[in-house]
Amino acid sequence: MALPSELLFLVLDNLGEEKDYNSLFQCALVSRGYAQHALAVLYRIYDTSPLRGGGTEDEQFRARRQVLTPTTSKGFQSSTLKKWTTLWRSIVLSTLGGTYLPYCDFIRYLDLDDLGNLLSSGPSAKDEFFTPELLEFLSHEFVSEGNKRRRSPRTLPDSDWTKVKLGSAIVQRNSLIRGMSCNVSPTTLNEWIAVLPQLQRLSVWTGDVLSQRTGEIIHKHCPDFQELRIYIWPDTVDKKVETDAEELFNALRPNSLDYFEVLSFSVLGPRSIKALGTQKASLTELRLTSLNINTIRELPSLSTMPKLETLALTDSVPTAWAGQFYQTVDQVADWIRSCKNLKRLELRRFLDDAELLSQVLTDDTIHLSTISFAGYNLLRPGRFPDALGSHQSLQTLYLRGEGSPAPEDNTRLIDSLSKLTDLTDLELKDVSDWFSMDNVMNLTPFLPHLERLWISGETFDDSIWPAFLCLPMLKSLSIYAPSNFTATEVIEFLLQLGPGNKGLNLSILNAVSPTDISDDAQGMIQEVLDERLQGSFDFGLAQEEFSDEDSDIELSD
Repeated sequence: MALPSELLFLVLDNLGEEKDYNSLFQCALVSRGYAQHALAVLYRIYDTSPLRGGGTEDEQFRARRQVLTPTTSKGFQSSTLKKWTTLWRSIVLSTLGGTYLPYCDFIRYLDLDDLGNLLSSGPSAKDEFFTPELLEFLSHEFVSEGNKRRRSPRTLPDSDWTKVKLGSAIVQRNSLIRGMSCNVSPTTLNEWIAVLPQLQRLSVWTGDVLSQRTGEIIHKHCPDFQELRIYIWPDTVDKKVETDAEELFNALRPNSLDYFEVLSFSVLGPRSIKALGTQKASLTELRLTSLNINTIRELPSLSTMPKLETLALTDSVPTAWAGQFYQTVDQVADWIRSCKNLKRLELRRFLDDAELLSQVLTDDTIHLSTISFAGYNLLRPGRFPDALGSHQSLQTLYLRGEGSPAPEDNTRLIDSLSKLTDLTDLELKDVSDWFSMDNVMNLTPFLPHLERLWISGETFDDSIWPAFLCLPMLKSLSIYAPSNFTATEVIEFLLQLGPGNKGLNLSILNAVSPTDISDDAQGMIQEVLDERLQGSFDFGLAQEEFSDEDSDIELSD
């Protein structure tokens, strides 16, 4: 009996929500009846595919993890590059009617940055991408050859020009696009926005492309616009950020943005922040960076932001911690505390972040679930450990900074962490470098809900494993401390884990000796994880492991 179409569509839509690309593709191969809707869902979520950016494929595509030799790694990368190229070629060819289905009509997020990355990834990608049909469409000029015309024999089309040409073709055809990421001229951007009435999200490389009345065009043509991301926003010779930002925010529909982010360098000033106040009643996520002290002093003028759930403040312009500095810290703390719906707070080199957090965390009227704090110095603990331990609503904590060799400092931090009994994710980078195994033993019994743990410390050996058996829900354990583990005891630890640990990823990242866990032993550990927990194992020697001193990778969502 044939599956009713309504039920089929429901199943395929559910696979799309789960990002199950492989199952969707297999469904598309079953029959024509399945293919159209399966492919429509697959291309609708192409922008989340692991193929984008030339990245490695998702784990669900592989039966088990495998060690890649230089030869197999090269072949794997070549295969992934070919699939990445095929993805974009099928989207573009569909605008010309050259594919089985109009794939470009299905997409809802147009990521032209990804297309640009593909075109810039090397000659092999271009050779795969530029089929005769595309070359015919993209040719700038033709030359005569008798009574025929052919493409001028010259280099392949310029990548930036190609990206704009193909982007225009997609945009003109698909008015249902709801999100876009691009790096194009202001004129081109405005032309595209004007024909995308359902546009809700926009990501641009530099804020100066928003300077030519873009806010007015969004206001006029995109009634549901909600999200704006900008990578950098510097002043230029003829464009000042203060003026452009002020005009942009004032031109948008009042209280229409729910997400605004400047990811890297910017020169937003006090006028920019004041103009951002036109969106304060709707913003749920705000991420700002590179603010100078005068701009920071303007933040409290935003007053209460009733819907704000996520606030990230990073990498301020350095200033002396003197004069009115701590008055500014107090004012910003008051402003943060006024945002009663705030759930996630991220700070990195903003003000005196430890003092700022201490003031926020001791307020009983705010209940954060996530804190990301990079730059804490345990050598100068201040009030922060005690304030941290008092904020028992926390579920996710990312803490990075400089550890302390003083046992009393480590004990104080451990005592505070042990009060956070609802934690599910805990990442302690560098700040735990002096943790002893006893410190870890004293911490883990108080974290029964912990699912993910990254921890460093002094040298760990097999006597540490009982500490992790106290974590019945643990799904990811990364040990960056110098270690002298043996394969026998690692396997014994794994054999004692329960059903709550299914899917465990165990990472031993800083092993001191290559003989304690040999290549064969690593294979045995992986087999035990496969059979008992359907998990995975990563192993790295101290001299091989990369240095992540400059890395700012934070917890995954």
